[in-house]
Amino acid sequence: MGTEKISAAQALQVYEEIPRVLRALTTERDTALSKLAEANKKIAEYERQDRIEKIARSMENKNLDVGTSIEEKIERIEKSAAAGRSLDVIEEAVNMSAPQKSLGGLGGELEPGNGESQLTTYLLGQIE
Repeated sequence: MGTEKISAAQALQVYEEIPRVLRALTTERDTALSKLAEANKKIAEYERQDRIEKIARSMENKNLDVGTSIEEKIERIEKSAAAGRSLDVIEEAVNMSAPQKSLGGLGGELEPGNGESQLTTYLLGQIE
C-alpha cells in the first residue's frame, strides 16, 4: 500500500481545474432543472386539460347546457379558467347540479292525459 505523493505543480494543476469543473457542473444542473421545470409545466397543462374535459363530460352526462356541444363546453370552461375562475368552483357547481331531464326523453309525457299528477294533467289541458 504505497501512497503516492503529488508534487506542488500537480496540486496546482488540480486546483486550476476546479473552477472549470464546477462551472460545467453548474451549467449541467441548470439545464437539467430547466428541462424539469418545462416537463412539469407540460404535465400540469395536460392535467388541467384532462380536468376540463372531465367537467365538460360531467355537464354532458347531466344534460347541462344542452344547446352546446362538448367541444363548446370545453372551450367555455377554458375561457372561464383563463379569466381567473377556479376550476374547483366550476367543478363543484357542476357536481352540485341535478341532472336535467332531456325534453327529447320525455316523449309521451307531454301528450294530453299523460300527466303524473292532477296539476300536471291540468297544465297539459286534460282536466275539465
